[in-house]
Amino acid sequence: MLPTATSDVANTATVANHSNAGAQAARKAKDAGQQFEAMYLRQMLDEVMPKDSEALFGKGTAGMVWRSMLTDALATTLSKTGTIGIAQMIIKPKTTAPEVK
Repeated sequence: MLPTATSDVANTATVANHSNAGAQAARKAKDAGQQFEAMYLRQMLDEVMPKDSEALFGKGTAGMVWRSMLTDALATTLSKTGTIGIAQMIIKPKTTAPEVK
């Protein structure tokens, strides 16, 4: 049977939908990896940021909020740059299976 113009358009649309779905899934995986990396970095940075440095962050609740906002901004920015690499390790497919002995 010879292909018709209608079937070619339908096949092209199907291929486009599959590629869009793959791109959307890759984007979701990248976002999830970055969010996980940001959460991990936020916890790490929260532990290393000075807790009693009023000269740097200010006094009282305002100082605690500033410190928290700084930690969040640093973690989010670091995760988006990809320099740490945690997100890439999460979304990268495993290429070789471990050997069973």
